[in-house]
Amino acid sequence: MMNTLATVVAVEPGRITVSCQQQTSCGHCGSRDSCGTGIVSEAVPERAHQVKITTKKSLTVGQVVEIGLSEQSILNSALLVYVVPLLFLLLGAALGQWWFVELAGTSEVGVVLTAGVSAGIGLLIARYYATRLEGNSAYEPSLIRVLGQPLSVDKMINAASKDSE
Repeated sequence: MMNTLATVVAVEPGRITVSCQQQTSCGHCGSRDSCGTGIVSEAVPERAHQVKITTKKSLTVGQVVEIGLSEQSILNSALLVYVVPLLFLLLGAALGQWWFVELAGTSEVGVVLTAGVSAGIGLLIARYYATRLEGNSAYEPSLIRVLGQPLSVDKMINAASKDSE
């Protein structure tokens, strides 16, 4: 299960809305200063996502919770979003090559157009199945545990005090 920390931003009967920061692995490796992706991830501000979670627990706004999503649902979603359109693109290119170049003897413009239209059809199919999976409970994050209130500034201990010199 993939876990992350989130903050409760709204409470409804039987449901909470949490906000969590988008996390990337960029910027944590040894080549982050020379990597183009790491530089771009520093320039783009972090995004906060709001997710609604069904729960029976009584929570208040501001509490920190741990939420999780199963790896299988993440893999299935990635397969649907990335592989299906790519597969349609490749099949469209092969069909266009056979149809326009082999049979008709024309230019490759038809191949490019067939591949683009096929990729668009693959995207529409992926979108259709993604909306069907939206209501599936296996694809919804779950509340793992409640961690409590975040520390306020006046309750935090300064780790860099004069004693550590």
